Amino acid sequence: MLGMRRRGVASSTAALAVGLLVLLLLGVATSSSALVVGVHAGEVFSITEVVPPGKVVMFVFQMHPDFIMDVRIRDGDSAAELQRWSDNAQGYVNLPATNERRSMVFEFDNSQSMMSSKSINFDLRMTTDTSQVIHSDQIDPIEKKVQQLYYKMQTLRGLQEALRYQQKDHRATVEDVNDRVLWWSMMQVVGFLVAAGGHLWLLRRFLEKRRTI
Repeated sequence: MLGMRRRGVASSTAALAVGLLVLLLLGVATSSSALVVGVHAGEVFSITEVVPPGKVVMFVFQMHPDFIMDVRIRDGDSAAELQRWSDNAQGYVNLPATNERRSMVFEFDNSQSMMSSKSINFDLRMTTDTSQVIHSDQIDPIEKKVQQLYYKMQTLRGLQEALRYQQKDHRATVEDVNDRVLWWSMMQVVGFLVAAGGHLWLLRRFLEKRRTI
């Protein structure tokens, strides 16, 4: 379960291979949390995730390239910084499993901004590291290939999430630009009509004066 917090700055065998393949195909081998959060100006938004022993943590995020904030991963117990992204609109990391229960804190830092709120799309997944459960010499080559394929699929899934968000953001940007171009074209047409009307009115007045003279 994810723990979220906001704070201001001021403030053995073939069965294993079959099982892994089934989990891969069904997509139930991971627990995930795909979210979009908004971080207010001067705020640090943090999420705490408790990671059981033997779990690999996969984290991917995407932001608008014009509205970037710092992203950090810290150890919840020692407060040590595990990973940091600065001036990056997107990022991905795969944190290996350990034999101990861990607490990880994911921080989205918008404390340097005084006016602009920013949003971030991220995907946080956990999956079992089979190398922690079964000794490597008990896994035959086919099972190892299945494991490698599984991890590659999870990596691809995270990158697809980031790409989907990027495409959505690009589409919104294109639509916004199209709207602005449309309004600008309309204003140009209106300005042209006003200018043409003004010139016609002046020409008419000039001709009327010449006739009276």
